[in-house]
Amino acid sequence: MPYFFCEKNLNSGKIVNLVAQEMRHLLLSHRARVGETVKLQGPDKKRFSAEILKIGKGAVELRCLRELSVPSEPLIGLVLFQAAIAEKALDFILQKGTELGLEKIVLFNAKNSATKLSKERFAAKKERWQKILIEAAKQSERAVWPEIFFVSNADELESQFAGLDIVYLTDVNGGLPSQIAGKGKIGIIVGPEGGFKDEEMAIFTKQLNVQALGLGSVLLRAETAAIAALAGIRMINGF
Repeated sequence: MPYFFCEKNLNSGKIVNLVAQEMRHLLLSHRARVGETVKLQGPDKKRFSAEILKIGKGAVELRCLRELSVPSEPLIGLVLFQAAIAEKALDFILQKGTELGLEKIVLFNAKNSATKLSKERFAAKKERWQKILIEAAKQSERAVWPEIFFVSNADELESQFAGLDIVYLTDVNGGLPSQIAGKGKIGIIVGPEGGFKDEEMAIFTKQLNVQALGLGSVLLRAETAAIAALAGIRMINGF
């Protein structure tokens, strides 16, 4: 069962209220009733089981019972560099990428991106995308969710690669991912449906920490490639 956010930090015995969106989610999506037990998480990322005491018009009153363990985050941080694609496909990547442990998402315009982003359009969409990330984190019981950023084009990605142990460039001619021992940071570059232009490939491949990653001989859609790469890297690195 997913958890619900409380605006206040929690402790055993504390009585709190859920209001607005979290209250609606609890009552409409999960059809919770008085006496049921649910999971709550406060701003400090501590999670508790809580009993529903009262359901009112504007709030649901709950009593915190006991602290629960929170799933640990992967020691290896995953960063996805995703070329701008159609909104429905991007929504899918944000949701499933969160479930697969993404730490950060950087969107950028590729020359073959059919749906281009601008700073203004990203700012207008960011709140909606953050809601997708938060809901996916709650559903998968992650205590945190990925940060999301935007840069204009492949040239501006270069500075983003600093500090990453390895950056995988998804390419039909690439090899298998390698294992990063212990802690580390891994980046994944996924292009648009039309792939990258030669000049964009040149930008990526001149970076010392960029390595081509093959996902098989079948040409994959952008959202399939992103999820396949994330899942494969998780399996190779055992998290």
